[in-house]
Amino acid sequence: MNAVLLAAGLGSRLGSLTRDLPKALIPVGGKPLLAHALSFAGSMRPSRLIVVGGFGFPLVEAALARHRVDSPIELVENTNFRDGNLVSLLTARPLLTEGFLLMNVDHIYRPAIAKVVASDVDRVTAFIDTDRRLGDDDMKVERGADGRVVAIAKTLGKFDCGYVGMTRVPTSMLGRYFAEADRALAEEGRSIHVERILARLAQTEDAPACRDISGHGWLEVDTPDERSAAERALASGAWA
Repeated sequence: MNAVLLAAGLGSRLGSLTRDLPKALIPVGGKPLLAHALSFAGSMRPSRLIVVGGFGFPLVEAALARHRVDSPIELVENTNFRDGNLVSLLTARPLLTEGFLLMNVDHIYRPAIAKVVASDVDRVTAFIDTDRRLGDDDMKVERGADGRVVAIAKTLGKFDCGYVGMTRVPTSMLGRYFAEADRALAEEGRSIHVERILARLAQTEDAPACRDISGHGWLEVDTPDERSAAERALASGAWA
């Protein structure tokens, strides 16, 4: 398994925190968001860790030079980082030689979640939970009777769980997944995000599966308030 970490964004909602730093390097709990993501993904011993940088690319490059994990790390640059993060994923595409885990770096996951994520998948799989009360900015998921994704969007009125920012794509589905990504880009434009691939696949016979991480807990850092909450959670001593 490869792992792709999307770390190109500006993090404009974090205000002055990202004036001089890319979002991926905002410190939380004493280390950058990118370091949290690398540690989590690295615990699954991927054959390759691919980091897609963009805004503040030299700073991300320097940070990676100081970071050590057991898996090889490759850094690629998305110079169009102001576009949606689907463009970042497609920047990493030439390096993907096998199935992969896709992660956003503004999420911090408990280490125990890695065991849930690492188990083999046989179709595109979205990771979800049912723990949270979902707000306007949360990615919502409606599942069918078979447990597959029926719809995924922030604007859903009918939903039963939330997306937690991770997707697994098995080697057997690489071609199908990226064919849908190409169609999405051509038909919907460059501002869209990677979740649109899941939404489009949901309307086909290749509807994504869901895998539940409920009961574990995870943190998202999109705003200063969320960063403060994440700092408190990590400082509590219960985050393991």
